[in-house]
Amino acid sequence: MKHRVSAIGVGLAALGLLLTGTAEARNPNCAGGIQYVVQGMRDKEKGNLEDYSREMLKAVDRLTACASEDPEDLEALGYLGWAYAELDSAGPAGQAFEKAIAGLKAKGDVKKADWAQANRDHYWTNYFNAGIADIQAGQTAWPDYTKEPADDAEKALKAEAQKKYDAAHLALDRAAQLKPGDPRTVRNLGTVLALEGDLVGAEKVLRAGLQAAPGDSDLTNSLALVRKSYAGKLIDEKNFDQAIGFYTDLAKASPTDPDVHLGLADAYFKWAMSLKGDSAKADYKLAGDEYAKAAQIRGSAPDLLFNSALAYQNATEYPLAETQWREFLKVKPDDSDALSALGSTLAEEKKFDEAADALHRAVNTKPKDMNLHRQLGGVYARADNQPKSYEEMVVYIALKSGTTADNAADAAKKAPANSDAAKVLAAQGAPEELRYWEAEGQKYETWFYWGKNVAYTFRTGQQVAKSDWGAPPPKLGKAAAAAPAKAPTGKKK
Repeated sequence: MKHRVSAIGVGLAALGLLLTGTAEARNPNCAGGIQYVVQGMRDKEKGNLEDYSREMLKAVDRLTACASEDPEDLEALGYLGWAYAELDSAGPAGQAFEKAIAGLKAKGDVKKADWAQANRDHYWTNYFNAGIADIQAGQTAWPDYTKEPADDAEKALKAEAQKKYDAAHLALDRAAQLKPGDPRTVRNLGTVLALEGDLVGAEKVLRAGLQAAPGDSDLTNSLALVRKSYAGKLIDEKNFDQAIGFYTDLAKASPTDPDVHLGLADAYFKWAMSLKGDSAKADYKLAGDEYAKAAQIRGSAPDLLFNSALAYQNATEYPLAETQWREFLKVKPDDSDALSALGSTLAEEKKFDEAADALHRAVNTKPKDMNLHRQLGGVYARADNQPKSYEEMVVYIALKSGTTADNAADAAKKAPANSDAAKVLAAQGAPEELRYWEAEGQKYETWFYWGKNVAYTFRTGQQVAKSDWGAPPPKLGKAAAAAPAKAPTGKKK
């Protein structure tokens, strides 16, 4: 699952705000603590880190005492948050900043409230951007974290990715402590967990974030993505019933999301595939319904129409399948697979004329596909038109079992003089392909004129069939005149 992450550019504002009014009746711990923060920041700028660290620790001690002794000094509380943030104590810093900002706003001291908020945002931004950089570095090191490494080199890359993700967790946790409930922080915490394959943990984090920020669109979308990914994982693991439960809940929450209906359809379809016989039909029907919903929502979605039709056909819901196949063929009228499936569906509905028409179109689209000829022959047989069935079945046998002549033109010239084969050669010219085959102890050869959509089958030079799939199918429904009841069973010569 891919997530987009981006850093935020918020600069430090007013960190150098001069102390105002500190000499007028201020609690000594408050005044002293503020002075330690100011002096510590100056030493940090100079590179005097030893004094800086000592001064920040003293600032925390003094300002903590200040907060107890003079809780109304909200500016000093803002400095306490500052000192904690410098010491990477994000939790206490966030608490101090939050209390100072809320109190200053309540008092109407907008300037100092903005100062405290800008300081907090500065440290939050540092942590947040560090987390984003670590996420990106982890993705670069090992893009698919759930993939097992194949060798030591890949193991090292995955270990590097884990190191970066651990650092991202730490940085984003600190950002979350500074600004509890911030949706951007929560979303990226969920992202790290999702990238590591902990989709359940990611969902938990994102749900908690939505409780703090109800209706946030980014969190809502991220949660939906995580849940769909988890349901997809369940499908891959063949936990179909659990996946169906997940997608069903998602469909209730997001009824107009085509991807949710598609996921639910896939779960039903694969579940049905694992079953046997009639027990699978109900799930195939549900799969068809969900594919149809997804197609309707998405609009131009021929693949979804195809899947819906196939699912309905597997469920033996032939009228529904027919509707979906016809919708698909409006978009892709020459798709031989769909024409084949529509022909089978119509034959099951005993609509033999329409079935023959669909399969005739399929054969003319893909004339060298032996199974299409077999299907068309089967429809003719079911409609009790044995001559037309025979024409198609000999083509099927020749294509399936026949041995191709090295040179069709030379082979055709061997036809006996004055035979039917010789007459066809004179009238039609050399065939494009010639195949030899045997059935029931008899030797046959079939001449294919692919450009003319016709084939001739001969036995010892005498014509036994002309298979003309270029001509429109005859009207069906009445038994035809005498002809072989079935084509011979062929085998290779």
